[in-house]
Amino acid sequence: MSRRDGAGVAETATAIQPALRPRSVRSAVGASVAPALRPAMAEAPAEPVEAMALSGLGALFDPASGAGNPPLAALVDVWGVLTDGARAFVPAIEALKVLRARGVPVALVSNTSRRGGELARLLEGQGLASDLHDAVITGGGLAFGHLSAEVARRRAGGGDDLRCLIVGTQPGGDWARDAGLRCVASVDEADLLLGFGVLGEGDPRPGAPPPAPDIAVRRLLRTAARSGLPLILTNADTSVRIAGALHLGIGALAPLYQSLGGTVRIYGKPGADMFAAALDAVGVADPGRVVMIGDTLATDIAGARAAGIVTVLVTGAGSHADELHVGAGGTFCAEALARLARRARVMPHHVMEAMQW
Repeated sequence: MSRRDGAGVAETATAIQPALRPRSVRSAVGASVAPALRPAMAEAPAEPVEAMALSGLGALFDPASGAGNPPLAALVDVWGVLTDGARAFVPAIEALKVLRARGVPVALVSNTSRRGGELARLLEGQGLASDLHDAVITGGGLAFGHLSAEVARRRAGGGDDLRCLIVGTQPGGDWARDAGLRCVASVDEADLLLGFGVLGEGDPRPGAPPPAPDIAVRRLLRTAARSGLPLILTNADTSVRIAGALHLGIGALAPLYQSLGGTVRIYGKPGADMFAAALDAVGVADPGRVVMIGDTLATDIAGARAAGIVTVLVTGAGSHADELHVGAGGTFCAEALARLARRARVMPHHVMEAMQW
């Protein structure tokens, strides 16, 4: 299978439509940017069913295990599943090696603002070789392809530059300028807000409360909403744990901006575009024969279940580790998962402490 990254599959996202009145760049983007994605978990049953515990992926992929038809492909989240943000987990690397040896297509599916190729290079530096996956699909890659296409369309029609005010920090290079956008320093100059990555410093305390936008960010969003600027978020995560510290994800700005009357477009899980691109990348038409391995109920599990994909929640690292491993000696607690699943209105098909074979 040929390698593709997030930019390569971005064409599966709905293209930004031309403005009804081309005189205004701001109205062109604002009219075409969709409202924030409603959580896919709304489609899940109100009373989640029980998840089946797995010791490793072998229980799914080995026909002798009696688990039924093994998956034909695997979609794998990155942070909390393959890496802690600083180094790749050795058991996860070994599991990928087994999947590759069996000829199972593997796509990494991440909400990162990085493009697919940039994420692949980052992971290679952490010990995850590029030959362990066929494709890398990212929220940033889909957003990059979408905005690049809009810039090209405008230029072909003789339109003005598309001007963005960046919120957050661009990871892995000058993403906005590579897309052809002109970066500006104030709301008055901008046609859109473009959100990247994480905001502020991470909190390393165990059980740290979810971080929240600070006063300066709230003031900026209030001003932008009054000016009618759309907010485009290249990462849907509301928080992310990197090297043990909990950071505020740019996705947390979506409900705040909407509450201020602003329009939001989010790229990434649990959005349907993300999973459609991932299924296309692994070349499997039947989502029921694909497994998604992730660490977050609201994005990985909810989005995959809405797409009809089999799900495995990794519990020992990542988003829910502190909530789920509250048994004696830090062991997994099924009752804690039941409580969390009721709040999220989605239950994974399977749980596994760490990605391993």
